[in-house]
Amino acid sequence: MANRVILEVYQGEDRTLTIEARTNLNAALSLTGAALSWRVGRNPYRLDSSWPIFTKTGSISDSANGGFTVSISATDTQYMAGDYLHQGWATISGQTYVVAEGMFRVRPWIESGT
Repeated sequence: MANRVILEVYQGEDRTLTIEARTNLNAALSLTGAALSWRVGRNPYRLDSSWPIFTKTGSISDSANGGFTVSISATDTQYMAGDYLHQGWATISGQTYVVAEGMFRVRPWIESGT
């Protein structure tokens, strides 16, 4: 099972998320030579479909300990609010693994009245 991660952002926020890739035994997964992708979708049963809400490419930040980052821009979440699902995928030596997954919560941005 992949690392279970709850991520929270504000609607329309630029943000860099830090995520850890784990093995099914919850050990850090080495990301040496890995290609990373991350996607957000609604349906927990069809998240692996070709219809995610948005997809990003991850950047390795700590290869030995499975650390990677994903940058989201304000336009990615500007019309979103509520709970979604996310999955991080690593392709290593031709094998693809789900290495992180969980809830992606988008909080509404309350603007000042001034």
